[in-house]
Amino acid sequence: MATVLRFLFVVPLAYVAACLTAAFAMLWPFVDFGEASTLDPFMVAETAFFFGAQAVQIGTVAFLPWLVLMVVSEAAGLSSLLLHMLAGLAGGIVILFAAYGPNVPHMSVQTAILVASLTFALVYWILAGHGAGRWRRRIGARRDPAPAPQRQDAA
Repeated sequence: MATVLRFLFVVPLAYVAACLTAAFAMLWPFVDFGEASTLDPFMVAETAFFFGAQAVQIGTVAFLPWLVLMVVSEAAGLSSLLLHMLAGLAGGIVILFAAYGPNVPHMSVQTAILVASLTFALVYWILAGHGAGRWRRRIGARRDPAPAPQRQDAA
């Protein structure tokens, strides 16, 4: 039952949380609200809309690479933080090259994309990736062990 709950709730919700934190990491360096006394409600609403749109965009771009990583890590039992961070970094580099090609964007945009991809990987690992493959050990532990050979006493 725990395995079913893991694949129905924990893994998808970890993906959604990773998309939200990556969107936050992507937008936060570029948001300037100014003083609290001069806070414009329109600016806050616009930032909230952009945050949601950025989270959706990250979710759609990262879905297939994440799905491949999730299936491989769950099937092979690879729950290493280093693996997830390297996959996040590789995903960020691929996004940079796929989105911009030879026209390299400003260094702040490159940094924001790489930090967002690493944030995505870290949050996913914290919520679901650290337990990858544990369901296989639980299923294997349920099987009845082979009966022990009977000991014959010499009389």
